[in-house]
Amino acid sequence: MALGHHPQKTLDQLIISYFWIALGAFLAALSIRVFLFPNNLIDGGIVGLALIGARLVGDEFLSLFLILFNLPFIYLAYKHIRRTFVIQMAIATGLFAFFLMILENISPFLGDPLEIIVFGGAILGIGVGLMIRNGGSTDGTEVLGIIINRKKGFTVGQVVLVINIFVFSLYGWIFHDWHIALKSMMTYIVAFKMIDLVIVGLDELKSVMIITSKPNELAEVITGEMGLGLT
Repeated sequence: MALGHHPQKTLDQLIISYFWIALGAFLAALSIRVFLFPNNLIDGGIVGLALIGARLVGDEFLSLFLILFNLPFIYLAYKHIRRTFVIQMAIATGLFAFFLMILENISPFLGDPLEIIVFGGAILGIGVGLMIRNGGSTDGTEVLGIIINRKKGFTVGQVVLVINIFVFSLYGWIFHDWHIALKSMMTYIVAFKMIDLVIVGLDELKSVMIITSKPNELAEVITGEMGLGLT
């Protein structure tokens, strides 16, 4: 669930950005290990597929699945998006997988379902939002969204939404538990709103119409460097 890259930065700015990416990766991993995975909930996108795979074959494979499932999208990003975006994505994904591994034995929260959905989703959203805001990416579905946006005109959000609906539906079908799939979707909605708050803040959402003779170049800057959506 994440994309973004920012214009060239100084060394100090890069260090600060990587600090926030690392903190975001830690918070996202903490949410999954404490709230989501112990309660059989999943996230959307590639992270969701990794969680499904880990539930099928074993908890210890979660970090491995996260990296393996993201590799094709890292390659696509290398072919179709800037190299700096690929570096940021690889670092963020690696940190996320690392924290998932070292937090494997942390005590889970097994309380009220509403608490799990709200707090798990909020912490996950804050973590992912911090990574996006500082140029990190941990989910290859956004890469696919950027590519389809350029070629077919669908927005990144529309592509990601379709993929996530598929992931949650797949989860319910595999484990014959639509109740858990719906709770996972509710957790994702909470996380999505928190991501917006972290990236945009409490300011009112704004839209801008831009007329340009170089739409592809402008789209690359908006989606690849600024981490924003476009239609």
